[in-house]
Formats: sequence, C-alpha cells, structure tokens
Amino acid sequence: VDAVAATLDAFSLDASAVCLEITERDVVQDIDATRNTLAGLKDLGVRIAIDDFGTGYSVLTYLKSLPVDTLKIDKGFVRDLGTNSPDLEIVRSIMALADAFGLDVVAEGVETAAAARALLDLGCTRAQGFLLSRPLDSVAMESLLAKRFIPLDFLKVGHSSRDDSSAPNDHQRIGK
Repeated sequence: VDAVAATLDAFSLDASAVCLEITERDVVQDIDATRNTLAGLKDLGVRIAIDDFGTGYSVLTYLKSLPVDTLKIDKGFVRDLGTNSPDLEIVRSIMALADAFGLDVVAEGVETAAAARALLDLGCTRAQGFLLSRPLDSVAMESLLAKRFIPLDFLKVGHSSRDDSSAPNDHQRIGK
C-alpha cells in the first residue's frame, strides 16, 4: 500500500484512474492479509479488479467482504461465445453475480465478432482482446493516448445488425 501511495504521489497520478488486478488464487492464499491490503488500496482511491474470475479457485465465499470494483471474466469462458457454447450461461451468471454486488464486468479474450455480439447481447460493454487491439508496446500506446481517441470496434460489432442511426462514432474521446 505504501509503495502504491508513493508511486501515485511521485507521478501525480489520480488514484481513481488506477486499477490494480489480483487473481482469485491471490485472494484465497491469505484472506485476512488480502482484505487489509485491498482496504488500504481502496482508501487511497485505487480501483481493484479480480482477474481471471471463475478459474481454479472459488472466491465466492469472500466476494461479499472484499473491497473490489470489477470482475474480469476469464478468456476461457469468452473464447467460444457465439458458437452455441455452454459458456454463455456461465458468463450470464457471472454478470448477474457482479450486478448483484454492484461490480463492473470486463470480458477478457474477445477475439471474434460472434463473441463480442454475444457479450453485448448479455449487456457486457467492457472487454479486452485481440478483436479490439493487439498488445501495444509503450511507443504505440503513447501514440494512441496522444491522439486521445480509441477505436470503438467492440461497440460497432454489436450495432452491425441494428439500425445504423444507433451506431456510435468510430472513435471515443478519452481523457479531457
């Protein structure tokens, strides 16, 4: 917590713009220490996401008492969406769980338009994956951020079968 606070201060970062990710495995190893650390980070204003949610370990027991903001649905449940995959019901359930706890949801590993459409049909509008962007090195990321616009291909996919008047612009302004 002290190292994060020092970094925020050293770089004059807005804590609410920072989201740290933890995995379910990290959560269950020492729940008391995890809870205390996360509470300290939340006191700083940092957002917390549980990465790879739904894999390997069950954090459901602790979810109600952990100060987290976001569940990131593991790519293993997202990869085959849109192909009559049974994963659709798992994703739907994770989204309902997140909604019940007032948490945001991010779908990881979105690589196909079919998966993007299935997620949008479920109401998931936040995603990451190769459909949206390949990994970027620091120079490419700086260039993207300098333009202050990001492509909205994910949302465009969802609107492709709908009336064009509802489709968003090609890019969304980021920052001020």
